[in-house]
Amino acid sequence: MNLTVVIALVVAFSGCSHMMNFGKATTDSGGRPSAGADYASEIIELEQVIYQNPKSTEAKNAHLKLAQLYSDHNNRRRNYHLALEHLETYIVLEESPVDGETLNWLASLKEINRLAKEITRVQKQLEKSNKTKLAFKRTNRKLTREEIKLREKNRRLEASNQKLKNTIEMLNNLDQRLEEKRRNFNN
Repeated sequence: MNLTVVIALVVAFSGCSHMMNFGKATTDSGGRPSAGADYASEIIELEQVIYQNPKSTEAKNAHLKLAQLYSDHNNRRRNYHLALEHLETYIVLEESPVDGETLNWLASLKEINRLAKEITRVQKQLEKSNKTKLAFKRTNRKLTREEIKLREKNRRLEASNQKLKNTIEMLNNLDQRLEEKRRNFNN
């Protein structure tokens, strides 16, 4: 539920942030890449602007635009972690105080980043748990097969014991009869 609220906030803030017009050549009036523009190519262009002069105003605006592109709901390759990095860089480079909307966006991206790390941690735990579960299943199957073998062996031993008891009882009876015959013969 918390994650849904945070994601909704990010989408809302990123939508509002897209209303600001940066780089009109590759964007429409809503701030999104124009129909012919590709997210990947625009990202590459903006990264080249940053690479050429990392401390310039153009680089600062490129960081903001990259944050918008990486968090845009239409971008199939959204990357909130990179959006956060670029927004943080933009805030560092911005000479005037940033507005509340940008700070809200930053807080939302930080929360998404934290939740993404938590999800990754939980997924790793789940994978480990599933591996352990599979190992237990294999061990359980092996033990079940062993139990079946032992029960069968036990059944055979019980049958053998019963046979031996019957043989001993028969031999005792025979011994008693022989002892009686010997006594009768000696008398």
